[in-house]
Amino acid sequence: MNTQDDVRAAPNLTVRNRVSGIVLVLVGGYVVFEGWRYGLGQWSRLGPGALPFGLGILMAGLGASIIVLDPEGSEAAPAIKWRPLVLVLAALLAFALLVDTAGLLAATAALVILSGLADPDSKWPSLAAIYVFLVLFVYVVFVRLLSIPFSMIGG
Repeated sequence: MNTQDDVRAAPNLTVRNRVSGIVLVLVGGYVVFEGWRYGLGQWSRLGPGALPFGLGILMAGLGASIIVLDPEGSEAAPAIKWRPLVLVLAALLAFALLVDTAGLLAATAALVILSGLADPDSKWPSLAAIYVFLVLFVYVVFVRLLSIPFSMIGG
């Protein structure tokens, strides 16, 4: 049960949202700047900086809306759940490190297993189904349709 002292001790959600909005605006501004440096191209033939430029504007706009539209409230910020955060980041890192050296099958297995461990309610049959779907999807779309040379086993 939360008491008034617990609510006062926890960081204010409004302050946390405003800081997050400021970070989004700064990162979005940097992405816009870098996209501009790459060159935007023209409407008929977009340059390499067009997509980052547009996404940076979108990110900065969302950050600005968080700063401006955040309701003034005194609710406490929710506690950070460290287990899912650490395991999902570890899953992404494992995939990035394994995809070139161990191949797509092992990298996807590491991704699915570590991400599945982040949720204590996940079941192995559902994780196996996700693994099979992801491998088939990546193989069909990226290897067959787009001809991207992913190594399935080993690098």
